Amino acid sequence: MRRFIAAIAIVVLAGRASAQSSSPVAPGISDRPPPSAPAGPGRKGLAGAPPSGSAPAAPPVVTAPQPRDDPRARRQQDEWRRDHPGDIYHYSEDAAHRMVFASCLDARSQADMQQMLAAQIDQQAATLFDAPPDTEIFVAVATPADIKKIFADSPTSAGMYEHPRRRIVTGDIGTVLRHEYTHAMHFGHMERLGQPHVMWVQEGLASLYEVYEISPDTAIRFIPTERHNQARKIAANKRAISLAQIVAMNPDEFMAKSQSLYPVVRSVFEYMADQGKLRAWYKRYVDTFAQDRTGRRAIEDTFGTTIDEFETNWRAWVLARPAVDVTIGRGDRTIGVEIKAAADGVEVTRVARGSAAQLAGVTTGDVIVAIDGTPVRSPREWTEATAAIRVPELAITIRRAGKRSEITLIFDRQARATPGALGGNPIVTPTEFQWAEIRVGFLYTVQFASES
Repeated sequence: MRRFIAAIAIVVLAGRASAQSSSPVAPGISDRPPPSAPAGPGRKGLAGAPPSGSAPAAPPVVTAPQPRDDPRARRQQDEWRRDHPGDIYHYSEDAAHRMVFASCLDARSQADMQQMLAAQIDQQAATLFDAPPDTEIFVAVATPADIKKIFADSPTSAGMYEHPRRRIVTGDIGTVLRHEYTHAMHFGHMERLGQPHVMWVQEGLASLYEVYEISPDTAIRFIPTERHNQARKIAANKRAISLAQIVAMNPDEFMAKSQSLYPVVRSVFEYMADQGKLRAWYKRYVDTFAQDRTGRRAIEDTFGTTIDEFETNWRAWVLARPAVDVTIGRGDRTIGVEIKAAADGVEVTRVARGSAAQLAGVTTGDVIVAIDGTPVRSPREWTEATAAIRVPELAITIRRAGKRSEITLIFDRQARATPGALGGNPIVTPTEFQWAEIRVGFLYTVQFASES
């Protein structure tokens, strides 16, 4: 039988803030604090490049920050508790990683999520950002109903990071949360350095960390996603926008083309990581930021080539990698359900008669949280995990009435994708199931001073 997955557009507001920046060269951090604000750490770095003829600024020296007594995250948690009475949400913390939570997840999903974030924080602190943020970050995992209320102006939103409030709100504990927590880590580092990194760097790094595997020895492998397929198409187009143009874009220019640029900048950082030079590039970018905010110099210094030569090598690398299979086609074994987003997985909204899911006992309302032992935390992850099933049997983990159980799906000819299944809907393609990168306004304004 065929399966149809409801297409869900996700709008990620990664850094919506309360004020607008007036600086065209500071997409990440406002150059000037409020007049009454005390000087913050690394304040000298905000002045930009030195005047012509003066000695170049020395690379910033940043030591691992000591935790600061900043009340903002706790204040957000208290406000959430006040605004959401009852027992839907529970509250916890991870003191070692400076996280506080309000969560609608069950205990198992909450523990899994915290473990995932802790591993990401440790990896990023060790390789890129020197340390976790020196202030606590509040993470709210909200119900679909509350997400709809919070993002009333953008009803398809799934998550955002607000740096002035030290707050992440998400309805997706997979791709989106990993993206947004990378912003939290990166903003903490930018603030300590006093460096407003440009948009392609901010969004490229956040997109890079959407999907990865971290081994027990903390080595990380970034996993290609459907973004890779888009990057391949762009790399094959000789008339596509050049990397030299991308790195020179201001925030408005970059966000106006975000649909096509996110795959490119993620892929560029994937390439750096594959070459073993991501960490070296980021360090060089930080060290030379006063002379070149765009990151072009750091690319040329780290790889020993011009940016055009670097782009040529990146394009060849992208095109040599196979496309990621995210299309459900004839011959693919399918589970036979329609789904929608849930806080910790995907909720089954319809089960096809005769499908592998129905024969195994899957029912409407079940929440699928893992496939073959791998967490599936969002519809996007579900699509990528189930697009090309060819094994004769597959284990899925479901949550039903607060309890988890593992179900084995056994596929046969009736469980295969065939025309006319599930009401005759066409086979789902990546074009129909895309992660919308629409953003509203100027999203990245950061104030160094604590807010009252």
